[in-house]
Amino acid sequence: MKPVYLKIADDLVSKIKSGTYQEGDMLPPENLLLETYSVSRMTVRKALALLVEQDLLYRVKGRGTFIKKHKSAVHDAFYLRGFYACVKAQGKEPTTEIVTFEVQEPNSLVASKLELHEQDKVYHIERLRLIDGEPEMLESTYLPLSLFSDLTVDAMKGSKYEYIEGKGMKIAQSRQTVLPEIADKKVNKLLGVKDDSPLLKVLSVGEFDDGTIFEYSINYFKLNQYSFEFVAKRPN
Repeated sequence: MKPVYLKIADDLVSKIKSGTYQEGDMLPPENLLLETYSVSRMTVRKALALLVEQDLLYRVKGRGTFIKKHKSAVHDAFYLRGFYACVKAQGKEPTTEIVTFEVQEPNSLVASKLELHEQDKVYHIERLRLIDGEPEMLESTYLPLSLFSDLTVDAMKGSKYEYIEGKGMKIAQSRQTVLPEIADKKVNKLLGVKDDSPLLKVLSVGEFDDGTIFEYSINYFKLNQYSFEFVAKRPN
């Protein structure tokens, strides 16, 4: 049988999802929750502590417990829209900070992913992607120099895919691998998370319609701010 504090937590989550309690609202005072659920103060506090731990609520000393606002962004992996297009489609404002922009020789892994020789040159571009001014994603991308010889920093401040398609190249697909990851200090610092925070790591290999590999990216997303939407279809 489910403990009473879990039932209370589930009921509060249900009310948040239904809109009974809105993001940013203060929950009813503790004494009122005691009356509503006919339980002890300790049980109510245990339920609230669980939701605080799950990043759904937060406490303000001397005021009460509030419902946390989340700027969740959905990445539509099925339709292969870039970060810029996904965020814009949700009525939010995407911006980009360039962390690294350099030309280098690829290591063996990058060369393998891009189907290049190790003496070939690639762009290595690190971009911090922000939603409404908050850092949400760190992208480390490798692009063959031979395909994008005119690439500039300014171009990478906007939509990468719009730049590529503006050159008359047709993007066909991206093979993506999604993994949980505890990232290094540099990634955590840029995203503004604690060193032991779990992140979502997405490895992406992009292909043109003729099968040419044009991109290898390693992307880190905040788990509590970002979700991926996949569509599974049965074959005809």
